Amino acid sequence: MLIEKISIEKGIKEVREEYMNLLNQMGDCKIIVVDKAFGIPYSIFYTADFSVWELQGNPMNILDEIIINEKEEEEREDIEEEIAKKLGEGHYFIDLMELELLNPEMSSKKAIIPYLKEEAVKKIEIHCCHVPPWLIKEKDGGTIELDIQEVKRNDFMVTVKKKN
Repeated sequence: MLIEKISIEKGIKEVREEYMNLLNQMGDCKIIVVDKAFGIPYSIFYTADFSVWELQGNPMNILDEIIINEKEEEEREDIEEEIAKKLGEGHYFIDLMELELLNPEMSSKKAIIPYLKEEAVKKIEIHCCHVPPWLIKEKDGGTIELDIQEVKRNDFMVTVKKKN
């Protein structure tokens, strides 16, 4: 799917809505190739956990390379990394702010979900600069409980408790 630049004459709300509508049209696709990645489009695709490739030229000419790199990334993710620090039995801590500096390609989902899937994990404390929107959706869906504490501007401590 080729997406032309959305008109800058529209307001921020309209531009955001147009990109959100694009997400709905993309089905199972989770990879996007752009000339430049910034602003509202980048934010929307990043939040939706897309793999964003910033490349010049025709993406069809490098599609194989993109697919190979994506598969390699998946394989690296499958190798279990110890992202969280164990604080106690079933109690873990993840510093997303530190993780962003040390491993910028690691999304909050990729860091947290493996721990949410572990039966032995009951509670995860998360240090972050913003509450990941997908965590709020999980809370709204009834799968977890969230306790959000704003330490200061752009600095949060979030406690996730799994519901049984």
